[in-house]
Amino acid sequence: MRLMFVARMIDRVAGGVERMIVTIMNAMVARGHEVDLFTWDLQGAESFYPMASGITWHQLNMGNPSAKASKKIMWDRVRAIRNLMQRRRPQVFVCFQDGPFLAIKAYTFGLGVPIIAAERNAPTRFDHISAGRHQKMIFHGLRLADRIVIQCESYGALYPQFLHDRIIYIPNPVPPAACRARPSTCNGDGRFRLLSVGRLGHQKNYGVLVEAFDRLAPEFPDWDLIIIGEGEDRKELQSLVAERGLRGRVTLPGVSPSIAEWYASAQLFCLPSRWEGFPNALAEALAHGLPVVGFAGCAGVRDLIADGKNGLLASGNGDVAALTVALTTLIRNPALRASMGAMAVESVKKYDPQSIFSRWEEVLFEIAHP
Repeated sequence: MRLMFVARMIDRVAGGVERMIVTIMNAMVARGHEVDLFTWDLQGAESFYPMASGITWHQLNMGNPSAKASKKIMWDRVRAIRNLMQRRRPQVFVCFQDGPFLAIKAYTFGLGVPIIAAERNAPTRFDHISAGRHQKMIFHGLRLADRIVIQCESYGALYPQFLHDRIIYIPNPVPPAACRARPSTCNGDGRFRLLSVGRLGHQKNYGVLVEAFDRLAPEFPDWDLIIIGEGEDRKELQSLVAERGLRGRVTLPGVSPSIAEWYASAQLFCLPSRWEGFPNALAEALAHGLPVVGFAGCAGVRDLIADGKNGLLASGNGDVAALTVALTTLIRNPALRASMGAMAVESVKKYDPQSIFSRWEEVLFEIAHP
């Protein structure tokens, strides 16, 4: 089967969306499919994640992919994209995020190629971003998709009724971890780590985690907070750390190519996000045997955390006091961390990668050969 995956840009981006695009494409190549990738990236773009040699990557190379294009560039893009699609003749488009989906649907009008809109966020994101005013327009645009793939089953009810007949639930794959954390045992230096992994941006809401750690740090002087990731909020977070006198206790190492080592060296994981799609970092922490903490009001997080079993859900969404209580409960109780860590590994076995890839393949065959 000839497949065309579409994303806005992936050049050197170490994000969850980019990672899943590459992961699914690599799996489809391994299963014998012909796979193309189309992005608005400039020529010379590179993927942060290893991409199978069998993938043909088409970089549009017309204007800044992250800025609004002029009318001339837009028309040039239309011609270039239509020419490319007519040459490659994919049997299915898989468009990640609603923006690229709507663009490709418009640019390829009349070509008759079925399109999957792979949504990578819960609809609750519209409650937290300025684009929320366009929510109805985006939902109506999704009427044009042959299938809409969502990552958590609970999200289906958050979409309008007129989309329900084309929604399919496919979570992200979660491979088993090669190494395990030891939640109840300190590291060789005698210290414990509270870990988080994610982009330093509005969605992840790391200021709340730093505030919570500031409240509990005096009581637990042998604990440190490590936040792995990069993003536009770095300076703001660094200023907050300095303002609260937490230098030496809170570290922002940036993006790490050896993330498994960080999971294995932590005793507790927290993701304080406002919203999620399928929180890959949270799932990976569970796979490594870490008890986890997040907000009950965060879509995606509440889908993976079974409160009181593999972790704890702090009430609300963004409540510093509630987050502090949840973290303190687990920091005080190493036996509880150990038991929840053991259950954490079991809780993500249902996301076996080969089973997830088979579900993708079934949907692709279904719409390519109706």
